[in-house]
Amino acid sequence: MAEEAAQAPLTINSQYVKDHSFENPNSPGIYGTMRKESPQLNVNVEVTPAHLQGGLYEVTLGLRASAMIGETTAFLAELDYAAVVTLADNLEENVREQMLMIEVPRFLFPFARAILADDTRDGGFPPLIMNPIDFGQMYMSRKMAAASEGAGEGASEGASEGGGDAAGSEDSGEAAAEKEGAQANGQA
Repeated sequence: MAEEAAQAPLTINSQYVKDHSFENPNSPGIYGTMRKESPQLNVNVEVTPAHLQGGLYEVTLGLRASAMIGETTAFLAELDYAAVVTLADNLEENVREQMLMIEVPRFLFPFARAILADDTRDGGFPPLIMNPIDFGQMYMSRKMAAASEGAGEGASEGASEGGGDAAGSEDSGEAAAEKEGAQANGQA
């Protein structure tokens, strides 16, 4: 008997840059300032899934990074890196949600991190090397916050790196985590 091959639970069909910008508004003066004082880094992470049709979804990993020295902006970098994925039809809803909010961003993150590292290096700064993100913890924090609020709408969640406070929001499948004090190759 020929058995039908089981459908993979997750297939990444394509991945791409959806939106991308880098601003270096105070160059060249900021480079001299950075020799005297280290910037304060702020990194924000968002995961936004969107149902396209059937088992087809788009998941967007949004990364926003900024570096400030006092009130002066060193750089602003924004990246929306996305993938179109197919999920197996037989997945339970909670497994489907975990695939979209944990597994897909986990696959996208190394590519997005490399783009931001290149941006900051090409902008004349030390490359922004982001530590790996625990998307599972982000997801669980969002679920716990939604449960504690009862209704589950407008739930706050977050994860922090380097001891910073975290804040974010859950809106139409969007999870956010703000990271303060992130290290940029130990320098920025």
